[in-house]
Amino acid sequence: MPKFCNASKQLPVEPKCREQFEKIFCSADRWSESLDCQSIANKSLNEQEQCSQCAYQKANNGWVLRWFDSLGKPAAGITEGNYYWLGDYELCAALTREGSFDGQYCRIEMEVPDAGVESGCPQTDPLSIILGVCFPSACSVPDLAKVSSMYLPYNLKVECESQSRWSVITLILLIIFGFWMIPQMVSTIQSSQNDSILTSFCISENAKRTFSTRRETPHLHVVHGLEFLLFFTIISGMVYNFMLPYIENVAFSFEGVTSFPMHIVNNYSYQIDGLLALSAFYTTYLLFGNIPTIRSAFDVILLRLSRFWPAYIVCVIFMYMIFPGISSGPMWIHTDTVNRCEGGWWKNILFINNWFNVTDTCTDIGYIISMEAQYFVILVFVIFLSSKWPILTQVFAYSILLISIGFAFIRAYSQSLPPAPMLTVEPEPLEKTYALFDQLMLSFLARSNNYCLGFIFGIGCATSSEELRQSGLRYTGHKVLAFLCIFSAIFPFIGAFPYSAWASNYELINAFYASVHRPMWSFAILSFVYLCHQGAFKWMNAILGWRAFSPLSKVTWISLVIAEPTILFFFSSLNKPAHATHWSTMYTAISTALISYVIALALDIFVTRPIRYLVYPEQRHRYAQAHTQEQRGAAQ
Repeated sequence: MPKFCNASKQLPVEPKCREQFEKIFCSADRWSESLDCQSIANKSLNEQEQCSQCAYQKANNGWVLRWFDSLGKPAAGITEGNYYWLGDYELCAALTREGSFDGQYCRIEMEVPDAGVESGCPQTDPLSIILGVCFPSACSVPDLAKVSSMYLPYNLKVECESQSRWSVITLILLIIFGFWMIPQMVSTIQSSQNDSILTSFCISENAKRTFSTRRETPHLHVVHGLEFLLFFTIISGMVYNFMLPYIENVAFSFEGVTSFPMHIVNNYSYQIDGLLALSAFYTTYLLFGNIPTIRSAFDVILLRLSRFWPAYIVCVIFMYMIFPGISSGPMWIHTDTVNRCEGGWWKNILFINNWFNVTDTCTDIGYIISMEAQYFVILVFVIFLSSKWPILTQVFAYSILLISIGFAFIRAYSQSLPPAPMLTVEPEPLEKTYALFDQLMLSFLARSNNYCLGFIFGIGCATSSEELRQSGLRYTGHKVLAFLCIFSAIFPFIGAFPYSAWASNYELINAFYASVHRPMWSFAILSFVYLCHQGAFKWMNAILGWRAFSPLSKVTWISLVIAEPTILFFFSSLNKPAHATHWSTMYTAISTALISYVIALALDIFVTRPIRYLVYPEQRHRYAQAHTQEQRGAAQ
């Protein structure tokens, strides 16, 4: 300890930082000295006074034991991937509160080069070990990195918990939201029947409309149930993949790579394409023949924007401004989502973030939202043209479908891209995964096949005859379509399993899977909807057509946006890494889905509907008229 005490006085850091390091190690030196009282006692004092002096010195420096106890140490479960030696965050915070030591919790990420010490190791990425340290608060991150590099022989990065979590702008936004709630509370308490602007803010009326199970069409309610199932499957996959940096048994995720049931959540990204296809299908079915002019096409686009954009803006601003300050702890600073939102939030709001790299998007699901918005605008005008040139627009859709698949195949094969983003038994370099996202998954053309299929099937359902709708599976064409539906549903599940579980890396097969598995899944989903519309699978149609799915389907896309910060909060707000099991993964997925829907419905009530009714007052009257007609029909 005397050597450490002397060394701390010579550290090449700022004076205040050096003083606090000196306080740590010199206090440790004085505490250890007090154990041998005779060596430090003043000989001129009597024995009782000498003992009292030693006891005082020991008690005065005893806090340093708790400081050492707070440091990260090798933990159990290293063979299972527990490389989080985070120490005790609460002890560091307690020392600061008590005034014993002015500390800040920091993490040192050390890169231990596996491949350098084990010849022939196929994994070239260094092993990252996270060490928690209660560093002096007066030290800057560069100073701490300099001190750490003096004693640790590895490449390292130091991150410290931010002392100021919420900015002034964040507080201003919270105040603005408080003022926004005032007319809603006034309108709810003093409800009036007159047609005033204030009635647009009534919470009880907006809640009735949000939770209304009234459907816009008497058919195709199976779409709402399928959207819910796809939503939950996507959430389960997000939990499985997002939890990897936050669990102590990292081997759990990689052991699941060789398990076929776990492959469903490992390779889950194509489930999103099913949602894209259903969105295009239902939009086409509802609007076909109902867009007579260009003006009406713009009206449809603006109305959809008013239904989605306000809540989406709130979600993005929340991630950018408020999310960083809602929690704290050793795991909380282990995310780059906040950093990405600082530079890319405006790209999300303008629906253009898919034109940039995947690392430039604020939320991971944000680029899908942008693509959905762009596809929707084009689809509305194609539906308008289909009333004048039905054959030409369908030929156009089939052409784009084939071009999209061919483009994806050529790009995947020429650049040797992975077939899909997923964990593999031999981990892919991070650059390959980024290239897959940037070249294929963010590509406007490569993902357009889902909307083309949705348009084609939507036209088919909108123009099908009543006789055909009653035929069910008795019609030979429907039997063939049912067989193709089953095959197209199975292939995306099993096609990439050899690549992930057995490391079978054949570039031609990978490129084929990368280009066809998403449109095949969309084809399977749409074929099932089409067959249900034609009278097949009546019992499944009845279950998925349950009225409770109707209000949930209206907020599915917003719920997906909310799910990402919800999952991150579940794992990163813990003071210790979680221990993952199959059941805990399922519990987290169910909790995330529930919370995401609750928040999305609340945003619809308190944000989206008031703004929508202020811009489009006739929408409020439209709901009231439809509700009155339903009551009259039920009475008759």
